[in-house]
Amino acid sequence: TDTCKQMSKTAITIVAIVSLAKVMSHSGMITSIAVVLVAATGSFYPLFAPIIGALGTFVTGSDTSANVLFGPLQVEVAKNLHMSPYWLAAANTGGATAGKMISPQSIAVATAATGLVGAEGKILKATLKFCLGYVVILGLITYFGAKFFTM
Repeated sequence: TDTCKQMSKTAITIVAIVSLAKVMSHSGMITSIAVVLVAATGSFYPLFAPIIGALGTFVTGSDTSANVLFGPLQVEVAKNLHMSPYWLAAANTGGATAGKMISPQSIAVATAATGLVGAEGKILKATLKFCLGYVVILGLITYFGAKFFTM
């Protein structure tokens, strides 16, 4: 019973995120967001694809949750741009790992584990430049990869 109590919040979070992803998909929200993103960025969208994954992890604190929420969006955008969905799905996953660096949840756990409580802002500031550099590199790889190596 202790294990069930301990895992209950995690289970609720997972169910909520998967439910949200399904509602977004079945209601047409994913398609609508994809159309707007394609209209706003055009063929340059692959440069921005990792940012979506990073934002997903920043908000949820989980790479997996970011992929569940925004993976279908990346695939829908790829369809609209007539490119391989594998590149954009991979960009989402790569971006999600970048978002983990600056996720408030991850920083809070790290500061608590290392006795640096109160240094969260300093850690975020120091980590942000690495996150941004990583996302830019991922965006360039995705852009050129999707452009030159299609299905």
